[in-house]
Amino acid sequence: MTDVPRRRALLAAASGIAALAGCAGSETASNSYPSSDRPIDDYELAKARDERGGALVAEGDELPSLSADERAPQRRQTHRVLVAASDLDELTFAGTGAGERLRTFLAATDFESSSAYLLSMPVRACREVRFRSVSVEPDELADGDLHPHADFCRAYRPADVECDADATHTVGFAIRLPVAADRSTGSGRGMSGSCLRREPPAVFNASSTGSGGEGA
Repeated sequence: MTDVPRRRALLAAASGIAALAGCAGSETASNSYPSSDRPIDDYELAKARDERGGALVAEGDELPSLSADERAPQRRQTHRVLVAASDLDELTFAGTGAGERLRTFLAATDFESSSAYLLSMPVRACREVRFRSVSVEPDELADGDLHPHADFCRAYRPADVECDADATHTVGFAIRLPVAADRSTGSGRGMSGSCLRREPPAVFNASSTGSGGEGA
């Protein structure tokens, strides 16, 4: 069995995977995330909002123009996994406060011990997107392949926020993960239409105190 590289050792310590080199097989890259995903609690998060509604980041040397563009919603969307500084060099960020906030946060990442998941998306001006959680696939991590999955929800902004219901803004999230990886061949995200958490039915509610009575 070959020696475990330093990056793999750091990855194992963060993800709780014990056996790595030559012991774990890889699976086909997929955007499907089973319940065996490992939640990551000690992440770092930077979020930004551009009220002009332009693209926050793009691959290549130029940001796409959204004027009179029927694909504008798609051009506002980004999801990139960064496992090396060279991945960041391939991106161009908007020269705005929002774009600079994301770029600065990602540039401070130590890719010898960490990685990052970058996402941007359009949102209605009177709504907000909230980050909920992030997880990774342990089996893929064992092979040095990082597959992160981030969950979000939508909510209305506070009533005292002035906004045009017909306008579109762009929001971005940069998530720093305490795991290093050699590559990434898959990623995913989930979006709930509401940030409200429903109470479980009474029959399953362990905190429910009554034991019966009228109407039971």
